[in-house]
Amino acid sequence: MSFQQKEFSGFPAPPPVGTPTDSSDAQPWYSIGPGIWELLLNGEKDSHHKSVLQWFEPDQKSPQTEPITHSYVEEVCFLQGGLRDLTLNQEWGPGAYAYRRPGMGHGPYQASERGCLEFVKLSPA
Repeated sequence: MSFQQKEFSGFPAPPPVGTPTDSSDAQPWYSIGPGIWELLLNGEKDSHHKSVLQWFEPDQKSPQTEPITHSYVEEVCFLQGGLRDLTLNQEWGPGAYAYRRPGMGHGPYQASERGCLEFVKLSPA
């Protein structure tokens, strides 16, 4: 499926903190890990070619304990809150941008006390 042409639109608020990962009340957001949610903006949900918003609940850690790598290109821009890279012990906030080629190690992460809302774009390598 190719990307759909769309005009500007708002987005629904992320699920409240503590929402169960299988809750139908969270839709159209869906869980990608405990306390981590994704909203599909364009593309296909289970694809490596999509644009999404991701929401980390406050203080939530990513489920990985080792640095993360991907077989696709990933672009990330923080919109609200921030994440701490637990390997580098460095934190980034609103406006921070990353471009990661396939195989680039990053994370694991912990969200700030305000959580983290980020725009993420995945593209095939």
